[in-house]
Order: sequence, then structure tokens, then C-alpha cells
Amino acid sequence: MDEFDKIRSAFPERPGPSAEVRNQARRQVLALATNERRRDRWLAAARSGRFGIALTATAATVALAALGAPLLLSPGGDADVRPVPGTSSAPTLRLSAASQALLAAAMQQESHEAATGKYFRLRTLWYSHRTVGKPGDSYELERRQVVERWTPPNQSDESFFGWADFGYRPATAKDKAKWRAQGSPKSWQLSYERTPITIAPEPPKFRSMKYSPRPDGYYIGGTKPLTAAEVAALPTDPAALRAFLGREIDKSLPADAGTYTIFSGASQLLFEAPSSPKLRGAALRVLAALPGVNLREGVQDPLGRTGAIVMLSVDVHGERYVSQLIIDRKTGFLLSSEELSPMKRGKTVVLESGWTNDTPKPPVAKLP
Repeated sequence: MDEFDKIRSAFPERPGPSAEVRNQARRQVLALATNERRRDRWLAAARSGRFGIALTATAATVALAALGAPLLLSPGGDADVRPVPGTSSAPTLRLSAASQALLAAAMQQESHEAATGKYFRLRTLWYSHRTVGKPGDSYELERRQVVERWTPPNQSDESFFGWADFGYRPATAKDKAKWRAQGSPKSWQLSYERTPITIAPEPPKFRSMKYSPRPDGYYIGGTKPLTAAEVAALPTDPAALRAFLGREIDKSLPADAGTYTIFSGASQLLFEAPSSPKLRGAALRVLAALPGVNLREGVQDPLGRTGAIVMLSVDVHGERYVSQLIIDRKTGFLLSSEELSPMKRGKTVVLESGWTNDTPKPPVAKLP
């Protein structure tokens, strides 16, 4: 019996929900989108210095058209039934390639040594999009930012937040052609922005933040923030962790809504929070057991790093909500996180996520 045979018998894949179930999930997904918008407001508040908040570098959102092909279901989905080794008749469902890849990544994560340090440093490259241009002839702009967060184990101590903004640019060659045809503007005033957005980069910013009486922390599958100590105390048993991530799911809602929530919370544990290797491994095992998770191998992230895309897609009243992760198969580490929803689009590329004894410093005004 090899390792995957053992895994298959321990983690049979459940059938996905029906189309009727998917079409009823809007309330839960809209709640998630509201949470994303709230986090964006926190980022704006930190930049302005209005109040000190420990920010989460949330998995942002981006269109998936650049993939050029649909994500593929692997051989051995939930219609592929085989006998459990050592029995004569009792069948079990064979794991999909997505589940196998996630469980293999979990094993890689769990082999790492737990780290400590003065700060948990999260360094990410953010991509976000805005629609501008003439009515009926609009085009997309892409904004790039390097964002850093330095958080001590005791979040009541001093934390640091920095960012370098590289301005907006046309997102694609087609967008660039429309931009040129409309006079190559250098700035755009949007109705929901106080000041114009601009093509010009900004000098790096860096702030020290002190929290009192209780800091905001890491939002992991819920509306209440967790401190670093609370993250460290999360269960590393996959079933218990899954129950925690689904603790605020409205039980009256259909299954797909809860699946989307759990996928999002487990994804945040992979890079956004100061998770131990065992906790990251448990998060990957939670993802592996979710129904409807698909895989595509050999994909590059925006920095050219190769990994496997793991994706969950939910259709809600004719609107598509997609979460996807690119994971390094060799190390089990998350490379990037992307989502697509009617509410928002963007992308988060993980540059660094872990404990360090380095002295906090402003981000370098240079794209990686």
C-alpha cells in the first residue's frame, strides 16, 4: 500500500453540490465580498494615518482570462471507485489530482521546522484593477504595489506597515491601444475616489503603529480578528480546523456557500497569518477534502515561478465567484492567491511570509 492509497482511504472525496444548491449561495458570498471591501477601507485608513490597524494582506481578486484555457479535472474524480486495499468489496472514492497535490503539499509543509523571530514579516506584491475611459469604450488599468507588514508576537507591541506604489498602467495590449486612442491620459478622476488615480509612482511609505487597548489582527474565516497567539493555538487536526473555519457559516445556507468560506479561510492561513508548518499543513488538508476543487499543473505566477493552480468555482444566480491558489509543488508554499468576483478583481503575489529577526525598514522602490 503506497502513501496515496492510505490517503485515499482516509479522505474520500465527496460529490459536489447540485446546480440548485449553487444558485442559492449568494448571501454568503456577498458577505465575503463585504468583508473584502472593509479590509480595503482599513488599508486606506492606515495609509492616511487616521488610526492604527494591523492590516491583513488579503487574497485580492483578478480576472482569470489570462490562463488561456479552462482548469482541468484530473483523472480519478468522484466517479472513479476502487476497492479499499485489504477488503474485498467495500469501495471508496478515489481522490482527484487536486486533492492528491494538496495532500502532497501538506506533507512538504509539515516537514519544515517551526520558526520564531521578533516579527512576522509579510511582503506581497498586489495587483488591482480599475475600469476607466469613455462610456461604451472603457478599458482596464492595473495598479501594482509592494506591501509589507511587520508584526511582533505580542500584537500590543509596536508593529510596522509600509508600501511602495508603482502607479496605474493599461492592463493589456488591447487596453493600451484604447488608452492611446483616448489621448494617453496620465490621471483619472473616479466618482468613488477622493483624488485622481495616476500613472505616476509614489515614494515608499512606512509607518509605525501602536495598538491600544486591543489590536485588530488576522481575519481567518470570520468577523472577529485573531491575535498571533490565537492563530498559534488553532487546531492542527484537519477536521477540527475545518469546523473552526466554518464556525460562522449560516447553517440555513446551501453547502456551496460554506465551502467557499472555508476555502477562503484556509487560504489565508497559508501566508497571511503567522501559521506554524503543522497549521499550514492542516489548512492544505482542509482544502484537499473540499468538494469541487480542481487542479491545473505547470502554471507560472506573475514572477515566473512555476506551480500548480488549485481552484474553487461557485456560480451564484448567474454570477461566477472563483478562488485560486498557485502552490509550489516542491515546497508546499503558496506563491500567489487570486480571486474573481463581480465585486472586485486583483491579485496577491507572496514575496515573503515568515518570522524574522531583521529590523523593520521601508520597502524598496523597485518591483521584484
